[in-house]
Amino acid sequence: MLTSFFTFLKASLIAGLYGGTALTWRLKELGRADLKPKGDGKIYAHWHGDELLMLRLGQFSGMAVMASRSKDGELMKWVLKILGFRVVRGSSSKGGAGGLKGLLDFVAKTDAHTSLAVDGPRGPIYEVKPGILALAQKTGKPIVPVVGAAGWRFVFKKAWNQCYLPLPFSSCVAIYGEPIWISPTATDAELEKAKEDLKNSLISLKGQAEEKFHRTFLPAVRQSHLHGA
Repeated sequence: MLTSFFTFLKASLIAGLYGGTALTWRLKELGRADLKPKGDGKIYAHWHGDELLMLRLGQFSGMAVMASRSKDGELMKWVLKILGFRVVRGSSSKGGAGGLKGLLDFVAKTDAHTSLAVDGPRGPIYEVKPGILALAQKTGKPIVPVVGAAGWRFVFKKAWNQCYLPLPFSSCVAIYGEPIWISPTATDAELEKAKEDLKNSLISLKGQAEEKFHRTFLPAVRQSHLHGA
């Protein structure tokens, strides 16, 4: 019980620091979809590396998200709850089937939005995993691609996902793409096409976002291909 108390205390501190920093960001949203708690729920798809900026978009909206079953996941669960998210435990690496089913059940029965890092939790980077397609197919809700970028940022270069944290007072941008619908009767070929469409949309949008800050976005998966790796 004491451990739980200190976890909650640490989570409160992290959430407070994050929330205070996020309030200083000069954030512009382009093509924004409705993120209000009520209304038709959508499934927001983003790259794992954008996750710290994405939290700002869904904060206090009642959006459903997943947190891992690990010790770090317990801390993240409380951080997310304090920031106004609904949390389902599980990940795509361990306990993922249960986590995805829990998320599916929650989203199917409510009008809540949900958000997934499509290349998480361990990569490979910029490759869409099938979980989000299953979620869309079984709930009948559209997938909305969304990306972010920040002018001033701290990049966690040792992280596989190249996650970044926008610095205080940084200009930031979030760009939403066109929704992708998955038919309940979609074939394997149609699901594969939807997967490629989502990947290409996210790559294109990410390029547009980085261009706002005069940076070029060339995914690592493409870099290795171009260099013959």
